[in-house]
Amino acid sequence: MDNIKLLQYCASHPENFLDHNYMFVEKDARLDSYKKKTVEIKELLTAIKRIRTKKRARSVEEQIFGELQRKLKKYANYSEFGCFINACDSNINENINDLNLLKKITYLYLEKRDLCDITPSEWIQALIDKGSSRKKGQAGENKLIKILVKNNFIKVKTIEDFNKNNKCVAKFSRSGDFSNKNIKANFKISIGKNTQGKKLDIIIKNKKDIYFLEAKHLNTGGGEQSKQVLELIEIIKEKPLASYHLVAFLDGIHSNNILKFEGKIIRKQMKTKEEIQYVDIKKNLIKNKNNYWVNTAGLNKLFS
Repeated sequence: MDNIKLLQYCASHPENFLDHNYMFVEKDARLDSYKKKTVEIKELLTAIKRIRTKKRARSVEEQIFGELQRKLKKYANYSEFGCFINACDSNINENINDLNLLKKITYLYLEKRDLCDITPSEWIQALIDKGSSRKKGQAGENKLIKILVKNNFIKVKTIEDFNKNNKCVAKFSRSGDFSNKNIKANFKISIGKNTQGKKLDIIIKNKKDIYFLEAKHLNTGGGEQSKQVLELIEIIKEKPLASYHLVAFLDGIHSNNILKFEGKIIRKQMKTKEEIQYVDIKKNLIKNKNNYWVNTAGLNKLFS
């Protein structure tokens, strides 16, 4: 498939604002466990607060701190106290392993925060929702696999299965058959040589053609997002063997900010990062005909 025509197709089929692959709208299945643990931690903090002013309570306080350490081992990360530990530039594991540190942070918590008698599940769910961005990396890989399986590609886990199937897909891995080391040994291509061993996301086989794909999901612009776009551009700069293809997949609304320059007159004095990036993308695709830059619609078209 002509990579410039595919780029134009992507520009005319932009990303949607809501992608259910990256949405986590159901209540967390462990919400009751998180709430129960939060209540238990509050009870221990209340006990510490009460006995601090009492004489000869040191041994009792030590027992309570020991119990507090045990309570922090599971389901404590979304409690108010667990979040306060993070605000103190620390983490729960450090406090589990260091009693003196836990005491210092506990006394600081009792000084700076109020102990509330109620613990609405909605508070805890809100904290879980706020951390949902950490799930997006795995969600992106799952989306890729889902699209390919829908287009009759078989998901495989070993090089042996990859070699014997005409249409298949596999995830890169830190170790095992699809590690960078084994990819180099089996396909004579170096992945991650300029990125401190960073792996790509998936490898796809379509008859005699092999596709090495890296994916990013970006909804906004900015410094960190610009860095990730540049990482994708670095991929399509490489010139692979004749039957190999390097694919940069950028989905999310920020993809539209870059592809909107397709078909427009590019100014000599380009003013935005997105404009510069689009010119760079197109220049490298023209130079490397085997490589592709796609969004969701383009990925579907490439492998349909």
